[in-house]
Amino acid sequence: MARRSKLAAVAVAVTVVAIAASAVVLRQGLRCAGFAGPGVTPGELPPPVPAGHLRLATWNLRNFPLDERAEDPELGFVRQTNICDLSDALAGLDADVLGFAEIRDARRFPPVLRRAAGERSYQVVLSRHGGRWGQRLAIAWDGRVLEAVGQPVEVREIAVEEEERPGLALRLRSRSDQELELTVLQVHLKASPKGYAVRMEQHRAIVDWVRRWGDDAGGGSLVVMGDFNTTGSERGSVQEELETLDRLYQHVGLRRLGNATGCTEYWEGGGEPDGIQQPSQLDHVWVRGLGGELPAARSWLHCARAACEALVSRPGEEDGTFWDVSDHCPLTVDLPWPAR
Repeated sequence: MARRSKLAAVAVAVTVVAIAASAVVLRQGLRCAGFAGPGVTPGELPPPVPAGHLRLATWNLRNFPLDERAEDPELGFVRQTNICDLSDALAGLDADVLGFAEIRDARRFPPVLRRAAGERSYQVVLSRHGGRWGQRLAIAWDGRVLEAVGQPVEVREIAVEEEERPGLALRLRSRSDQELELTVLQVHLKASPKGYAVRMEQHRAIVDWVRRWGDDAGGGSLVVMGDFNTTGSERGSVQEELETLDRLYQHVGLRRLGNATGCTEYWEGGGEPDGIQQPSQLDHVWVRGLGGELPAARSWLHCARAACEALVSRPGEEDGTFWDVSDHCPLTVDLPWPAR
């Protein structure tokens, strides 16, 4: 009887080991559903957060977890998010605060983020509405470093048209210093040069919201970040749009952080589709009340790998994270904390 018990125990142990090994193999195989390349590598991820800094990240996740537009080989990417590559990227960002756009499955996303957290303890809130395409926003934060103050606020006035997405705002407080607070407003604005006029209405709505926030928060710190879709107008350039926005946001004390990488997203570009993806700069971070000289933001993954030059992604010549995670790259900035 004792011998049978020992054999049963050994059998259970062997089964547990086999299941664990299978899980590792399965995880490695999962990324092959998107692209059997090298995956996410350390060279395209940020270094550790410097001491005395707070890392913020913003990332549009391209209709996580499934882009339902008609299959088109010229898009240069697959429709389904590769969860393994996404998890590796989220873990490598190692951010204290993260803002996201285009979350279409609000149930599935939080567990993915928490599993990728490593030693961090991420909490996450999502907007209730996501516009015509159900593209919701999310804000996540490391609960060991920060705590939420009150409830998240959906900034509905940013959705100036019914099909557009509202903003999502959350007030956070340092766990080590109760005097330190930061409000984050995550946005995803109207796309394309044709959407320029609507986009400008959205920017004016943001300015009005910031004014009201300033009346309530006094001298607090504020970050407005996300996918601003700065494509320029039909007759004007991206640079002209950015200069217009800088002048507009100056009125409420917001300043745009530079981008040391030079791009945040790739797209097919004008002309006939050929699988050659062109860089663009759609995602930005504006700040208020976070000190004097601030560092530039940086983009990672395929933006870093291609150094914001053109990259090729098409069937048979797939680019890793552009192919199976997002056309956008995560954008991070390490801010002095406390501000000085």
